[in-house]
Amino acid sequence: MTMMSLSEMARCLRTSRVLQRYLDGEADDLTAARVAEHLETCRRCGLQARTYQAIKEALRSGSRDVDDLALRRLHAFSRSLADTDDAG
Repeated sequence: MTMMSLSEMARCLRTSRVLQRYLDGEADDLTAARVAEHLETCRRCGLQARTYQAIKEALRSGSRDVDDLALRRLHAFSRSLADTDDAG
């Protein structure tokens, strides 16, 4: 496991703050370009974006057949995001 530099951590934090707007197509052009560039180079943020996209797709599809373990993990993940937002 490699340690992230402070500048990398700052880029991740900035990305996480606008990621939902970016995924929804609501970010301005400059922000969208910066987020897209960061997602290409940052595995952690790219995974987060893919997770959000999968969640959004599942919600759009209206599927009611949800795996209980996946649902519990999703709830835990959303709680961790809320905890992170409260700290910032």
